Amino acid sequence: MTIKPYWSEGSLWSSLLLAGIVAVAVDVHADEAASRPVATRHQMMKECMAKQKASDAGLSKEQMKKNCRDVTETEHENAKADKKSADQR
Repeated sequence: MTIKPYWSEGSLWSSLLLAGIVAVAVDVHADEAASRPVATRHQMMKECMAKQKASDAGLSKEQMKKNCRDVTETEHENAKADKKSADQR
């Protein structure tokens, strides 16, 4: 009497191959995120102002600048933190 294993050899290899592909994909994604350059504050400010103007929320230019300064500062700090954590890996 032979006992059949729960996993067949073919399904075991397929599972291992899939796990390997997923591990490589995750590693590649992490490397791409770490290699992206951090945008300058000036670039972030320009992009934010363009978005504010496109939204046509009826804000004054000074209010848009204030909103963008806040957003830019937060994004810049987050990008620096992400880069620092990626460098530590």
